Amino acid sequence: MQITPGNSTLGNLRKILVFMWPYRRHLFGLMTMTACLAVLAIFPPLVTKALIDRVFTRGDVSVFFLFGALMVLIPTISHLLSLFQQVLSVWLGQRFVFDVRFKLYQHMLRLSLRFFNKHSVGKLVNRLMGDSGTVQQMLTGQSMTVLSDLIVASCAILATFLISWRMASVLIIIIFFFVINFKFSRKRIVDTSRAMRKSYDRLSGGVQNRLVANLAVKTFGAEQRENLVFAEQSEETIFYGKEQGIAGNNFWMNVSLIRALGDSIIYFIGCAMVLQGSLSYGEVVAFCAYGTQLLWPAVRFSQLANQLQQVSIATERLFEIFDEVPEIQNDPEAVFLPRLSGKVDFQDVRFHYEPGKEIIKGFSLQVKPGDRIALIGPTGCGKSTILNLIIRYYDITGGSLTLDDVPIHKLDLRQLRRQFGIVLQESHLFSTSIKENIRYSRPNASDDEVMEAARTAEIHDFIMTLPEGYDTAVGDFGVELSVGQKQRINIARAICAKPAILIMDEATSSLDSDSEQAIQKAMEKVLSGRTSFVVAHRLSTIKNSNKIILLDKGHIQEQGTHEELMAMPKGRYRELYTKHMGAGVLAE
Repeated sequence: MQITPGNSTLGNLRKILVFMWPYRRHLFGLMTMTACLAVLAIFPPLVTKALIDRVFTRGDVSVFFLFGALMVLIPTISHLLSLFQQVLSVWLGQRFVFDVRFKLYQHMLRLSLRFFNKHSVGKLVNRLMGDSGTVQQMLTGQSMTVLSDLIVASCAILATFLISWRMASVLIIIIFFFVINFKFSRKRIVDTSRAMRKSYDRLSGGVQNRLVANLAVKTFGAEQRENLVFAEQSEETIFYGKEQGIAGNNFWMNVSLIRALGDSIIYFIGCAMVLQGSLSYGEVVAFCAYGTQLLWPAVRFSQLANQLQQVSIATERLFEIFDEVPEIQNDPEAVFLPRLSGKVDFQDVRFHYEPGKEIIKGFSLQVKPGDRIALIGPTGCGKSTILNLIIRYYDITGGSLTLDDVPIHKLDLRQLRRQFGIVLQESHLFSTSIKENIRYSRPNASDDEVMEAARTAEIHDFIMTLPEGYDTAVGDFGVELSVGQKQRINIARAICAKPAILIMDEATSSLDSDSEQAIQKAMEKVLSGRTSFVVAHRLSTIKNSNKIILLDKGHIQEQGTHEELMAMPKGRYRELYTKHMGAGVLAE
C-alpha cells in the first residue's frame, strides 16, 4: 500500500481509530477521568501562591489549616482517580489490541496462497504481534497523556498570562523552539524508523525460513554459510537501529537543552521582577510551577511527535495487509451443495500465476463420480496446479471448471472445501493432541470415528503404545514423531473428513513400500465410491487408477487406463513404465 502525503500520519490514525468505536463509552469515561485529573493539577500552584502571599508574607494564619487540608486532599483525590484511570486504560488497551490482531488474523486467513507465497511467515507474525502492540501503547496510554497535557497546558497558559503577560510571552517563545526542533528532526526519525522495521522484517523472515529448513541446512553442512547470512542481515538491522537511535538521541538532547534553558530563563526573569517589585514571591513560585506544567507537556508533545511517527509507520504496515483484497471471493449468490457426487469437468482450462506465463494450457478432462485419477509428469508440468484449481486455491484464467455441473466459482467456498480430504507431500501437525489433529478435518467427529480413521491409516497401533494414547500431545511441546508417522496422522485426518473427493499429492512418498501397500489396501474401502486425484511416482499407485493423465508443459500428452496406455506402441507412458518398472518408481 502506497501512502500519499494526504493520507499519512492523520490518515493512518483515522483508519486505526475505527477499532476504538465499539468502546466509545469506556473511552469517554477514561477521557472524563483524565480531564478531572488535569483540572486538579491546576490547583496546587494556586494553593502554594496563597500560602506564601497570605500566610507567610502577610501573616494571615486563619487560612493556614484550610490551605494545608487542600494540599493533602487534592493529591489524595488525584491518586484515587489515577488508580481507576490506569485500570480502565489497561483494559481498554488490551481489548483494542485483541480486536486489531483478531481482525488482522481473520483477514489473513481469507487471503490467497499467492499472498503467503510473497510474504514470509516471520514478517507476517511481526506485523500481527509487533506493530499492533506499538499502536496499542500509543492509543491508550499516550493518548490519555495528550488529553491531560492539553487541558493542563491550556489552563497553565491562561494562568501565566493572568500573572504576568511579559513572562508568559517568554514562555511561548521557549515552546516555539520545541516546535522547531521537531520540525527539523521529524524526517530523519521517520526514515530511519521505516528502514529499521523493514530490515527487521527481513531478519525475522530469514530466521523463520532457515529454522523451518533446518534439515536442509544440516544436510548440506551449510551452518557456517547461514551464520554469515544471519550476521549480514543482523548487521543491517544494527546499522539502521544505530541510525534510529542517533536520530532519536539528537532529538531528545535538544529537547532536554531547551527545557533546561527555559527553566533557567523563567526563574531568572521571575527573580528580577520580584526585585523590581513587579511580582510577589507567591506569584513567581506559582508562575514557575505553571511554567513547569507547560514545559513538561511541551517535552511530552515532542516525545509524542516521535512516537506518533512510529505509530504511523506501524499502522501503515498493518493496513498494507488489511488493504489486501482476497483473491478468491465467495459469490454472493453461491450455490450450497450439501454433498458433491464427485463429478468434475475441465473444459479447455487455462491458468497462469503471472501474466504471459501460462502454466495450464487448454486442459480438458471429464471425471465421473468414483473415478481415480493419477496425474503424472515431470516437475513443473502442472500436476499440483491442477489440484489447486480443483480446491479453488486459485481461480482459472480461461475455460471452465465445474463440479456436479456447477461452475466452481458459483459454489459456496467454505462448503466446497469441506468436500475435500487432502494429504500433501509435506505433513504438518498442530501443537495439540493426536486426537485433535485427526479431528481437525471434521470437528464433530466422534472418538470412534477418529480411531477408525487412524486404523485405516495404519497408525492406531502406534498411538496406543504412547503413554496417553490419542491424548498425547504432538508438535512444539509434545512427543517427537518420525516423518512417516506424521504423514499417517495426516492421512487419518483426511479420512476422518469423510470427503466426497480425496486429493493426495505424493501422500505416501515418505512411507516405505510395505507401509504404503498396507495403507493402500486399507484405503480401498475409503476410496470406493469416492472421486480421487493422486499425484504419485510409485507404479503400484498409478496402475490402480481408472484414468492416468500424463502431463507435459501444462497440457495432456496422454490419458487412459494403464492397459490402454501400455497398448500404445510408441507411447511416452509405456516408455517410462518399461524403463522404471524394476525400481517400482516412475522417475521424472
